[in-house]
Amino acid sequence: MRRLLRKSLLRWSLALGPLVVVATIIIVLSTFKEKREKNVGQFQIPNYSIEFFEDKSRELTCEKINSLNDSLFQPIPGEGSPNFGFNASNIWLKMQVSSVILPFEKKILEIKNPLLNSVDLYIKKGEDYSLVESTGDATEFHSRSINHRYFQFPLPEINQGSSEYLLKINSGGEQLLAPISVWTPDALADRDHLDHMLRGSYFGIILFVLLFNLFVYTIVRERSTLYYVQYNFFLLLLQLSLGGYAFQYLWPEIPYLANIANPFFASVSIFFLIKFAQHFLDLKNFYPKANRVFQWTAILLLVNSLLSLVWFPTPFFVSVITVNVTALILNVAIIPVSILVYRKNFKPAKFFLIGFILLVFTVFGFVATNAGIIQSEFFADYGLLIGSAAEVVLLSLAIVDRFKQFKDEAFFNLKRINLLQREQNVVLEQKVVERTAEIELQKDEILSSIRYAERIQKNVLPSEDDVRAIFPDSFVLYMPKDIVSGDFYWAGKTSLNGVQGPPHEVVMFAAGDCTGHGVPGAMVSILGCNLLRETVAQFPESDPHHILEMMDEKLVLAISGNDKERSGDGMDLGFWSIQKDTMQLKFAGANNNLSIWRRGVFIQIPGTRRPLGMFDSSRHAKFCTQTVDLEHNDIIYSWTDGLPDQFGGPKGKKLKSSGLFRLLEEKAKSSLQEQKNGIEDFITQWKGSNEQTDDICFAAFRVN
Repeated sequence: MRRLLRKSLLRWSLALGPLVVVATIIIVLSTFKEKREKNVGQFQIPNYSIEFFEDKSRELTCEKINSLNDSLFQPIPGEGSPNFGFNASNIWLKMQVSSVILPFEKKILEIKNPLLNSVDLYIKKGEDYSLVESTGDATEFHSRSINHRYFQFPLPEINQGSSEYLLKINSGGEQLLAPISVWTPDALADRDHLDHMLRGSYFGIILFVLLFNLFVYTIVRERSTLYYVQYNFFLLLLQLSLGGYAFQYLWPEIPYLANIANPFFASVSIFFLIKFAQHFLDLKNFYPKANRVFQWTAILLLVNSLLSLVWFPTPFFVSVITVNVTALILNVAIIPVSILVYRKNFKPAKFFLIGFILLVFTVFGFVATNAGIIQSEFFADYGLLIGSAAEVVLLSLAIVDRFKQFKDEAFFNLKRINLLQREQNVVLEQKVVERTAEIELQKDEILSSIRYAERIQKNVLPSEDDVRAIFPDSFVLYMPKDIVSGDFYWAGKTSLNGVQGPPHEVVMFAAGDCTGHGVPGAMVSILGCNLLRETVAQFPESDPHHILEMMDEKLVLAISGNDKERSGDGMDLGFWSIQKDTMQLKFAGANNNLSIWRRGVFIQIPGTRRPLGMFDSSRHAKFCTQTVDLEHNDIIYSWTDGLPDQFGGPKGKKLKSSGLFRLLEEKAKSSLQEQKNGIEDFITQWKGSNEQTDDICFAAFRVN
């Protein structure tokens, strides 16, 4: 969407922009010519009827001027309007207004310069002058007798001969141009109508360009466009001030703003124009030295804008001269820079260049007119308007053309990126295939190693046949979480020498849960199983608690050596034995319990709350052997914590020991094989979609 919008903006601007510029110039030129030719009701007082005296001290009064020798007054040079350039002096003008050349009933004297600080008009009566009106933009706008942006005075009717007028004007250091004419009210109305139409067209162009570029900025968020919007805004304020509209409509009661507005707005607008040129032409990359010059010029203009706020003759005059000279030099200097950037194949610089060429001519004419070098009412009235209107439109086209170039470059770069991406995708796909093959190979190798470890673990643990050879009616449910298991079990038998008679046969079983699961847990489980087998063989007649104590010492040495503080691996273990002739069971547990089912009731035999092989706060607890006399059909249940800790069920919670006991109560009357099958089915249903939480080891033995 944004791409289509930019494209339509570009086409619309390129089509409309030049037409607006050409139409504006044609209208201004033709209407100005028509205005000059149609002069009925208007008489411009010729220079030969005007003499002037320059009061550099700005202290002489009307009485003192009247007392001066007439030879001190000088004729106005040239044929154009009286123009004294940038001048802070008081200029006194004597002029004769004849009734022969002004046969009008109602007459209005006009000084066509809205920037004069003070304008005092006197009429000679006898030997003295009488004040007609005192005004200027140093006083509030409503003090004027005629509400007009130019200074206008109603003249009394001249019956015969002529009247002599004395006019004092002062510009405070700005251009001191004084086109003096006498008008009829109807002729003035016609002139103002035409003038408002022309200036309104100009302001409409500037406002349109400002809003258009502001809209463009909201889309593209490009800094140079923002600078250009700010430049147009202050240029609009400057032209409103130069034309007298700002004092008439915006701040009519603030003479201070009316006086400082021109150099201030001119300085700030040129400042933003420089920033726009720097970013638009990318001078930082193309020509860093020129960019530094522009940067220092921009700083100078900021300082000058602050200087213009000081409303005293000397600093104000300096600020006026500085901004005019800087504007002229900058507009000339920027042309070769634009040409150099254009030759760097930066095509948008062509509109930038054309716009500034047009502006240079008009700015030169405007500044030269202000300085009194060129005597042209046309340049004074409309020169800067035409040049700046053409410039702002062409610079807008330059911005749009720049975005077009950026779009083309971005599209080209996008194509390159897509091509590189496709090539890279091919390479990446090939690498993915190769890497996947490597990973699959590694996975197969790892899985093969784990499967081999599984076989080793199964060979270390007793088989089902081995267990049934010792316990005919029994089962062991062994379910590793990850192929190999951290749980283990062991079954064995030994003989105890009696005092008299044959030895006593003893059968044993143990279920252990090592720290962790998977391969690390399996390594510890194999170690634990071997240590248990070794310890029983070494101490065949020892009680279960002694077996656990020996196991603990060996496990600590095997796992952590002498660094007992770092022993973090260990195991829980339940170990019991039955002397077959006496039916006596002995049990000792390390964090493991034993349960016996007898005639519908569970007999709980708790172990010691202490693991094997670990140093913690429970190590002070001593293992102890507990003895229970068994009966026929008793069922001994031994398990690790994997089954009670399994998550599942409708609420996704742990089974816990209470849930396990309820399950066993339901299954206890069945045969052990049926119990095994039932427990396996229950585990599958209880787990559901949950992952197996831990290794599971569960064993049951019926006493016969």
